Amino acid sequence: MGFDQLSNMWTAVFPLAVLLYYFFRKKYVTTTISSTLFWENSMRETKVSPYLKNLQRNALFYLQMAALLLLLFILLAPFLPKETVMDSHTVFVVDTSASMGVTDGDLSLFERNKEKMINLAEERAGNAISIITTGKEPSLLLRKETDTRAVLAAIDKLGVQYEHEHMARSIDFAKSIALQDGADVHIFTDFLDRSVFVESVSGITWTVHNNESPSVNIAIEKFGAVSTVDGTEAIIKLSNQSKSKQSGKVIIKNELTDESLSEQEFSVNEEADILLSFKGLPLLSAVSAVLQVQDDYQTDNEAFVMIGNESSEVIVDSQLHELVKKAFEAIGLTVTTGSVKKNAMARDQAMLVTNDPSFLLEGSDPILLLGRNDSSTEPVSGVVDSVNDSLFTIASINDIYVSAVYPPFEGYTTLASIDGKPFIQRSQRGDIIVLSDIALTDWPLHPSFPLFIWSTAETLRSANENVGTFTPNERKAVLTSGGSDGIEIFTIEDKYVVSYPNGRSFVAPSVPGVYKMIDGGTEKYLSVQLEPNEKVVSSGMSYRIGFVEVDSSGKKKAKV
Repeated sequence: MGFDQLSNMWTAVFPLAVLLYYFFRKKYVTTTISSTLFWENSMRETKVSPYLKNLQRNALFYLQMAALLLLLFILLAPFLPKETVMDSHTVFVVDTSASMGVTDGDLSLFERNKEKMINLAEERAGNAISIITTGKEPSLLLRKETDTRAVLAAIDKLGVQYEHEHMARSIDFAKSIALQDGADVHIFTDFLDRSVFVESVSGITWTVHNNESPSVNIAIEKFGAVSTVDGTEAIIKLSNQSKSKQSGKVIIKNELTDESLSEQEFSVNEEADILLSFKGLPLLSAVSAVLQVQDDYQTDNEAFVMIGNESSEVIVDSQLHELVKKAFEAIGLTVTTGSVKKNAMARDQAMLVTNDPSFLLEGSDPILLLGRNDSSTEPVSGVVDSVNDSLFTIASINDIYVSAVYPPFEGYTTLASIDGKPFIQRSQRGDIIVLSDIALTDWPLHPSFPLFIWSTAETLRSANENVGTFTPNERKAVLTSGGSDGIEIFTIEDKYVVSYPNGRSFVAPSVPGVYKMIDGGTEKYLSVQLEPNEKVVSSGMSYRIGFVEVDSSGKKKAKV
């Protein structure tokens, strides 16, 4: 018999404390002495074995000791060894998140883990080895590969992908490929708590390689910037995760030109936060903050912000159909309804959706105009005909029915027409005009309606050539021109990254930073930001669950 949780041996102090209590507990017994002559003899008998007498004829003591010893036995997690044939399948679960870039000496944690994997692969040459990398969608690089050279080549190609590890998904994935025949699973990460393995799985042993060296880290926890009448203002929240006071310097840069604009020194106490503000910066479209400090994790020492209209709130005129509000809610935006007066007051903080054409002449931000409240409709019939435009790259509108349209606006570009009359127009400012009421069409019955609303919202929000903010390797549809050349992604230094045939297949780059997107000859910008979970560095002792010992006969002793 063995014990898996010997670290719980400290709980033995509780039964010992109870035992000591009964040793020294005073116990008074009423005794009748017939004469003072027998007093001395009676006292001598009382003092014989005084400690053990406290334990005699005391049922409560024995019940308490039995309960405490049983609890101690359970906490030690006893198991019985069982001889089985040694597993020939080894599974590597490799954490490729950004926090694996923390350094310990000259090497990063990820590089040290690669060395451990190489040593294990060489020790188990000829055995089947599988490799799983973490992420929202865990990847199986190798499955039961017995060629050691192929395994070493796959390990050598591994790199940090900066995406959060989502370790629970990778563990479930490992179970699915190891459950049938059993396996020896090795998890290489910065920290994984034992509580993840509350439910043991028969035939699978787990070895968790944690980061055992505590690290010093100061992170840019939050970074924001906004345009004002006086220029650009930025605010930064720094988080000191170490147990000592740290000092350094923050530099604000124009990310597009790499020009340093302002800098500020700081000092932050142990395990504390500090806010820094920067005012009077010039008007910028992309700004970065660089933290210069001596710590063990460099990735979270830089943050990026694209400045533009990224509002997630929509103000829908109360005169419009309820389905318009439902469509915006379906694409994940915050929707409020109100009067025209309320819309006028809120247009600087949100997108505006109305049927009042007067808003086309107010403000500087484009709006969505659904119908017109200043004219009457004319009946139409026929098929909707649309041009090749980004509004229709996600879904076509050629199959919808429209019974009537409003008169068009002179000088605006026609994007879709029916019966020779304009149906959808775009102004020079970027306003989108739908020349019909929703109630006069069957559009809400088609899947293209919420997709058109999404495309419109993306068009209005990206009027400043800002594609948006993404997390590493995030899969998200982006609005494109729909050209045959697709889209291309470049770094700020014009280094080619990747191409996509259309916006629906877009996957954000893995390395944080600001990138250029070339779409039909038009240049736009996007930023990739670290997830908040990847701005925290954790550490802990490595451990094994279901540890086995292999004897000279090729058999192993496993827990049952």
